[in-house]
Amino acid sequence: MSTLSQAMLLGAWFGVLHAFDADHLATLGGLAVRNRALGACGYALRWAIGHAAAIGLVAAAVLGLGLTGALAVSRYAELAVAAALLAIGIKAVLAARAPAEPAAAAHAAPEAGPHLHLLAPWHVHARRGRASLFMGLLHGGAGSAAVLALAPLARLPSGAASALYLACFSLGVAAGALAFARAFASLARRWAAGSARLAAAFRAAVGAAALATGGLLLYETLDGGD
Repeated sequence: MSTLSQAMLLGAWFGVLHAFDADHLATLGGLAVRNRALGACGYALRWAIGHAAAIGLVAAAVLGLGLTGALAVSRYAELAVAAALLAIGIKAVLAARAPAEPAAAAHAAPEAGPHLHLLAPWHVHARRGRASLFMGLLHGGAGSAAVLALAPLARLPSGAASALYLACFSLGVAAGALAFARAFASLARRWAAGSARLAAAFRAAVGAAALATGGLLLYETLDGGD
């Protein structure tokens, strides 16, 4: 197997592992459970696109233009991710405590026509996909330093090979995020099929996980900056 092939496989594998970072999973779960405008896979795909875009921009700045100062964005992005996770968690927990509404609601949306949505309180057309794309950008910026540090380990011979490595990494991230989203959606459907109380408990648990992850990330980021 050639060095380039090894780099591609290594990048994809690191990407899959990276997708399962606790803050990534908490974000994807929190977004999907508090806003059902998209399915969990829809949020995961948009998040992965934002993540890849951020990594590409930072990589181009550092590897292509030699702007090593671009890596400084990582710490600020980590702080932004922590704050966003706390906000997502608070909203999810508060929504879980709100009075229950009918399990399914029909309504008309200008762009889609009449349709049904389960767990209707989480349905907001106006923000469809924007939050997950934005969070992907933040996560990509926050993880860029670690990703770029892994690139030399593959002993890549050229800038083109480095770009291919990062592309495979991003594809691996997308695959991992989609795999988690499918499992999360299946679990959410099972809980929602039980009772309103079980559905609320599930949303509260996801919100609590986002709060805990955001709080830990905030502490680690601030403590690491001292």
